Amino acid sequence: MAPKVNYPQRMCVACRERFEQKALLRLQCKEQKLSSYNGIGRSFYLCLECVENEKKVTRALARACKCGDMKYLSTQFKEIITDVRKS
Repeated sequence: MAPKVNYPQRMCVACRERFEQKALLRLQCKEQKLSSYNGIGRSFYLCLECVENEKKVTRALARACKCGDMKYLSTQFKEIITDVRKS
């Protein structure tokens, strides 16, 4: 019998569901600016289903970044998503 492999589980900040870590998008906020995770500091995760729902994600990003400017966060998020999809 093959050994059971457990993968790290992380929670999406938008829908609050748990997924395998490798299936999530990892982001971070530094000085109220949204960016992809660079390996230093705190970060948060978004599932791929929530990435498609812009309204839900924008509210979750505002909570995670402690920023009230939702329009600014939305434009930053769109830029990050287009960069991630290209690579």
